[in-house]
Amino acid sequence: MRRAKGRSYHRTGMFCAMLIVIVMLFCYPAPSAQAGLWDWMEGISEMPKEFNELKGQYNQMEQSLKDSQQRYQEMTDKLNGENDQLRQQNEQLMNRLLLLEEQELKQKQQVRRIFITIATGIGLLLLYFVLTRVMRVMVWSRHRSR
Repeated sequence: MRRAKGRSYHRTGMFCAMLIVIVMLFCYPAPSAQAGLWDWMEGISEMPKEFNELKGQYNQMEQSLKDSQQRYQEMTDKLNGENDQLRQQNEQLMNRLLLLEEQELKQKQQVRRIFITIATGIGLLLLYFVLTRVMRVMVWSRHRSR
């Protein structure tokens, strides 16, 4: 029994020591770390507000990105349409240019034919003049030699 009695004193002593330590902890003023704990708890309660602000900013940025993408797509479509229109105009102008070049070629050929015709006519007149003079001289020289 002696051992049982020693154990009960030991348990009682430990209980008393723990009780004294707990009472001392509650009697002394709270250290500054508890004030930091309170600030930390307030910070945690304010985090949803900051999170909501950040989420709102994220949503605004996402919306502006979508708007920018939409404007980019619209501008791309508009420019593609303008490119198609300009390509068609370019084809029309090329066709007109080819037509004008053909007309110019035909006109040059016609002018050349006219020039050749006039030159041939002048050449024939000169030949006629020369032949008539030669014939006159031949007739005159024959008539004179007789």
